[in-house]
Amino acid sequence: MLNMLSADMNIVTSSQMKEIERRSDKAGLSYYQMMENAGNGAAEHIAKDHSVFGKSVLIFCGKGNNGGDGFVAARRLYEMGANVKIVLVEGEPKTEDAIKNKQLCESLDLPFYNGNGNESEVQLDVSKADIIIDAIYGTGFHGELREPVRKITRLINSSEAYVYALDVPSGLNGDSGYADSDTVSAYKTIVFHRLKPAHADERCIRYLGQVICISIGIELVLGADS
Repeated sequence: MLNMLSADMNIVTSSQMKEIERRSDKAGLSYYQMMENAGNGAAEHIAKDHSVFGKSVLIFCGKGNNGGDGFVAARRLYEMGANVKIVLVEGEPKTEDAIKNKQLCESLDLPFYNGNGNESEVQLDVSKADIIIDAIYGTGFHGELREPVRKITRLINSSEAYVYALDVPSGLNGDSGYADSDTVSAYKTIVFHRLKPAHADERCIRYLGQVICISIGIELVLGADS
């Protein structure tokens, strides 16, 4: 089920991961740099899978830090020659680091639009996309998908594009493995630093696709056992 870039199979809960990130930030690896490493690492992995030059890449960004990872990936893929478009699924980002990274995307004139109320545009872009990145929700998601996100995840699941989920497919609870009926079904899930319980849960295979765990630099400041 798992194809790991790291041989370390440690599993941590979402709350444990937050504590690891807090300790990393205190040790000198800022939250902003972790986001930069996550988005760049995801983009570079995608580029190893596909020649992204000239390809249509559609990135769905939520309003939290998972969306921030998506903004970083957008910049990197744009630099590699991809035709990148970003959909703000729930409006403007709310966290400081995500806001900064959206502004960096704006400085590159990357196209944005709000997914809420623009379903026909989303549907058209989904139908044309070669690669889709799900950066809507991260490991903190729980409960049921709400509109307008549910409409978005349904459209993503209707696509023939390669779908990459960042950390956890949107709609999947990273701790319990509970999945909303419209959870994103990914071609690959790119996990940051450590697996979460859902990544090793056989019930979640249909949503996760192939699971890849990449470094975001934490082990360099906290050690390999972090």
